[in-house]
Amino acid sequence: MKLLRLVSEYRWPIYIGGLLTMSIVASGVLVWVATRPDSPRPIRGYYEAAQAWDAGEAVEAASRQLGWTVRYEFPAGVPHTPGTPRPVDVRVTDREGNGIAGLAGHLFAIRPSDPRLNQTGPLVGLPQEAGSYRSLVRLDEPGAWELRIDAKRDALRFVHAARLDVDADPAPAEGPEK
Repeated sequence: MKLLRLVSEYRWPIYIGGLLTMSIVASGVLVWVATRPDSPRPIRGYYEAAQAWDAGEAVEAASRQLGWTVRYEFPAGVPHTPGTPRPVDVRVTDREGNGIAGLAGHLFAIRPSDPRLNQTGPLVGLPQEAGSYRSLVRLDEPGAWELRIDAKRDALRFVHAARLDVDADPAPAEGPEK
């Protein structure tokens, strides 16, 4: 009975004390979680990185609005020796299918599974056909590669990315022994 009477007489101070205690304990837990050695740290330059990402997204949106299409392919009849750069043909056309001439930029070959294999090569215009370009990059590993172009024509910047599956090089043919 004494306990019930004590609780009923001091009901509000007990409630307020309980709320204050709960608030202090919650703050202590937050401080403990934030100061553990394995807690995530703030990213340096996050604001600048976010601004650069926004600018990149704006360029990609503007490139999509142009309606240009890009086709990546390995030229037929060009032999490839493992360990040497491989030619990659890039064809850029507008909505009507006409080639886009006068682009200057780079082809980026990105290996998602192994960033050490990433390559960059300049785009060189082929004189035979407007909108055709060639770049030399080393694509020795079979599998999925992401090919990106970043090109400019006057003040216009165009970017495009696509996945390309690279087949394994055929085994060298065995010749007659001498």
